Amino acid sequence: MFNLSLTACSFHLRRTNSKGNTKIFNLNMPLTLQKSDGTKETIQDLSEIFIQFFEKYKILVKDNARQQSFQCEYNEGNSLETPDFRMFYAKIYSGIYGSSSDIIDGNTQRIKYKKKLSDIDIRPFYLMVVFPKDNASVTVQKGLFIFQNVGQFGIKTITTTLMQDFFSNEFRITLKCNTIAPDLFVKKIIRKDNIKKLIMIKNVRSGDIADNINLGYGSEVREIADFHFNEKMWSRLMDQIRHVAGSRFNLFEFEQTEYDNLKVVVDIGGRNRIINLHNLEHLSIIEAIPDEIKMADGHPNLPMLLEHFTKVAAEYLEEMVLQISQTGGNAFE
Repeated sequence: MFNLSLTACSFHLRRTNSKGNTKIFNLNMPLTLQKSDGTKETIQDLSEIFIQFFEKYKILVKDNARQQSFQCEYNEGNSLETPDFRMFYAKIYSGIYGSSSDIIDGNTQRIKYKKKLSDIDIRPFYLMVVFPKDNASVTVQKGLFIFQNVGQFGIKTITTTLMQDFFSNEFRITLKCNTIAPDLFVKKIIRKDNIKKLIMIKNVRSGDIADNINLGYGSEVREIADFHFNEKMWSRLMDQIRHVAGSRFNLFEFEQTEYDNLKVVVDIGGRNRIINLHNLEHLSIIEAIPDEIKMADGHPNLPMLLEHFTKVAAEYLEEMVLQISQTGGNAFE
């Protein structure tokens, strides 16, 4: 039976075709949107366009490029609220198609059904959309997505792709997804029990520009694996990893040698994932969901899942910067 996990990332919304950190939307403010068909729509806050997205996809659609289906189930009561944030959720049905196979009885090994190319193996998933509340010091511009996964199956890519298309086509709004916070990503993803390899990269460049035209200059790569850390060694390594993750210009020092970049190979759910510590901006956090939340059929118990995701959201929001520094006005001009 597949284990349950979650994928989490931050998001923000900006006016389509705006450059840099310009024309960013404040999530919780009422506004009037200029729609792509020329009409205007007034909404209380931007959570309404997510609900419109869920309503649009009440009927199953197929993405033939990915050979994946998508359908949303959303009810008006699918929400909860804490003093710090609002969270609303949808149940999303998604599955793959495009190849035939035989479905057999695991006990008798007899064929029970012949799956055709057009048959879709649909699974239910939950998506939570978190809107932090404004306070005296912060007008919120960044929210949080928490996707529930089943084993290697998930819905983040197809959901965010369809959202991006819908928001852009309907409202001329662009959805951007990013990591929550580099330090939180490192803490959640890189652990002593799952780290497999360090890949250290040192750029090799001559001081003479003419030399770099010829072969022989590029990068030196060193890999080390089969770790055995005591607590002191592990603490020192994590300090170095956090330092590298803090800025793309920070160097990694190992055995008195400085490396320009560091990649870490970690085991996530039985699969190796290569993390480039200088490129965390668009990566999502993936972590296990407690086993007690999984029911006998392999799917999550919804009340327990909501309780867990509420705790996760509160923890993640403590690390997030909720406002984006703007360089050219706001989205309402």
